[in-house]
Amino acid sequence: MRKLHSSARMAFSLAIALAGALIDRDACAQPQFFLSAGAWVPVLPEYKAGTLLDGGSSTDLFSDDQTDAGAQLTLGGFYHFAPTRTMIESDLQIAGIGSMGSSGTFTDPGAASEGSFDSLSGSSLGVTGAGETLSMNVDSDIFHLHKYVGLRDRFSLDWIGLGDITIGCGFSWMLFDQDFQSDARFGDGRRGQYLEDLDTNYLGGEFRGTLRQSIFGQICYLDARYGIYEMDADYYGTSTYHSAAGALMDRSQLSTSLKQTTTTAELALRTDVCVGGWLVRPMIGVKYFDDMAQIERSPGGVGTSLTTDNAYIFNGSIEFSF
Repeated sequence: MRKLHSSARMAFSLAIALAGALIDRDACAQPQFFLSAGAWVPVLPEYKAGTLLDGGSSTDLFSDDQTDAGAQLTLGGFYHFAPTRTMIESDLQIAGIGSMGSSGTFTDPGAASEGSFDSLSGSSLGVTGAGETLSMNVDSDIFHLHKYVGLRDRFSLDWIGLGDITIGCGFSWMLFDQDFQSDARFGDGRRGQYLEDLDTNYLGGEFRGTLRQSIFGQICYLDARYGIYEMDADYYGTSTYHSAAGALMDRSQLSTSLKQTTTTAELALRTDVCVGGWLVRPMIGVKYFDDMAQIERSPGGVGTSLTTDNAYIFNGSIEFSF
């Protein structure tokens, strides 16, 4: 974490130095800040637990779509060095969901199918008997952080009737911190538990553009962003299994990681609205992740590992400029 914070400070310093080289000595800075708050709805890769054994084949017994509504807060600003078109842009977004809970129950039909609770190493610790139930309860939370600093230039497209456009690029870092607690309970009193932490970091660059256009007399802003990142995911988990009498029968720990290059894309629409004499900007948007880390279960001694799946984040907020 210290390395990432150091890189962010270095990138911000370089951006300031570059902007200073582009402006006249007598140019004056014109800062503009904004604060936005609103809803944050992630649609993340599924979380899976337990194994359904059916005639020699195995599938996931329980899955949760990891979709819920949370809150977000963004603080940012632009520093325009008049009379040039160059601006420094920086923002910080914090978002999260405190608790996402879900549960499911499997009842053994007494045929070739049975439910199993496995250790993180992939070995089966307990299976259901005919008519026995296996209940899974999952509680998870997620914390998200996004830092960006970069440069933009403003251009006029009035000559083709498209208003003003600002484009630029800069340094971007994102964090998704996910924590999971999964409790399994058999009908005869046996129980198992997973405690897992999945941290996914994205370090790279982002291209940004904003088109300002009047539509039927209403000022609108169309934001488009495209990011290229090195994704670095780290997993740490602990599994425990207790007998019906409460004795600890098994405890295992596992850590693993995954790295790969990936991309993101984002679209958002804002508009100016006057409320009680205050100028505010309602915003709706969606962000697409080509790859996000996902916990994968593999029974038969293979164990828990990391894979990737795509993800989306929908958000809506109110932006205040000052």
